[in-house]
Order: sequence, then C-alpha cells, then structure tokens
Amino acid sequence: QRDGQAVLENVSEDGQELSGCLGRHQNPGHALEAGWFLLRHAIRKGDPELRAHVIDKFLLLPFRSGWDPEHGGLFYFQDADGLCPTQLEWAMKLWWPHSEAMIAFLMGYSDSGDPALLHLFYQVAEYTFRQFRDPEYGEWFGYLNREGKVALTIKGGPFKG
Repeated sequence: QRDGQAVLENVSEDGQELSGCLGRHQNPGHALEAGWFLLRHAIRKGDPELRAHVIDKFLLLPFRSGWDPEHGGLFYFQDADGLCPTQLEWAMKLWWPHSEAMIAFLMGYSDSGDPALLHLFYQVAEYTFRQFRDPEYGEWFGYLNREGKVALTIKGGPFKG
C-alpha cells in the first residue's frame, strides 16, 4: 500500500486501504513472516526480480519502520501515519516477531548472498538472545516492555508452547 511504502495489516476485499486506525494498522512481525513465505515462493519459482521485490518490501521496509531506534527490538504494532496505535501493547517487544525476522533475514542472505541481510540477522539475533533469554532457567521470556525488560514472566501459553 501507499505506493509500496507500507505493509498494512488490514485492507478491503478489493485490496484498498481502509479508513481510520484499522486501516493504518501495521504489524512488523506479520509483514516479516509474510516476507519469508513470499521469499520461499520466489526462490522456488526461480524469479530473481520477485525475490528482490520481496526483500525490499516485505523484509527491509517493515524492519526499518518496525525497529525501535531508541531501545532496539521490533515494535509489536505501529500506525502507518506515525500516530499512537490504539493497541495498548503496541510498544511491547514479543518473541515471535524477532524469530520471524531472523528466519527472513537468514533465508534472504542464504539465497542472495547480500551481506546487509546477514548483518540484519545478527542485529536481531543479538537483541533477541540478550533480551529474551532467561539466564537462570533457560528458554525465552515471551514479552518485554519497550525498554527490553521482562514484562511478563510466563514462557509459554496459547501462542508460545
């Protein structure tokens, strides 16, 4: 959407942008997850033009907008117009978007050999293994606050088994 400058979470049935906060809603983790699905498709098709498009629009674009420049980590939700998202947990850092980003960047690097993608993999991996890991009992905590501190001590649940 927006001339290729935004991956929106919700669009109309005919692919048009919706009005209001629902239409401006972005989820960097979902965009990155879709990116590596699309990247697999491009690789299987043997289509380097599609691969380049996917890397640019579904890996790099959501990462650049979703990475917190102040504290590191990927925001859970964003607003495409830079307004405060309506979801109260918007600034939290969740385990799964970071996993999706590592998969996407390593897959992109593996296929393209672009060292910038490997650098982004290491950037996300460094944050993830430093912030989410429980140094005392192992495993990852699932939910951090914006500053990267553990927000919830649970390690499992309906979405993280």
